[in-house]
Amino acid sequence: MESGHPSVEAAATGIREILVRDATNDVRWLDLPCGPAVSSVSLREFTVPAELAGSGQETKLRAGQIQVHVPFPTGPYIGVFTLDTASMDYWGEFCEMTAIVLQTVGFLPPQEQEG
Repeated sequence: MESGHPSVEAAATGIREILVRDATNDVRWLDLPCGPAVSSVSLREFTVPAELAGSGQETKLRAGQIQVHVPFPTGPYIGVFTLDTASMDYWGEFCEMTAIVLQTVGFLPPQEQEG
């Protein structure tokens, strides 16, 4: 998304200040190889009405979201990486995979990136 941030630090600080206002978010500052970023993790519980549930009975559904905001150091943009899942049995693996993906984010032109 487009942003008018004067620096990546200012953008990350502003994003963090907005996200911590929602007490259901676990908000953290991240120092990625490409610069600062802000993560927001939330868990929600939804009620699935009986008529939509496979069992025919009202069912509770838990879902998690990982969202990471990465300000671009090369321009006025913020990349937002989002993972939503209701497969909470695999939450730990999803967190690990997201962390691995984020370590690969870079802003060099393609011809300057290594192998």
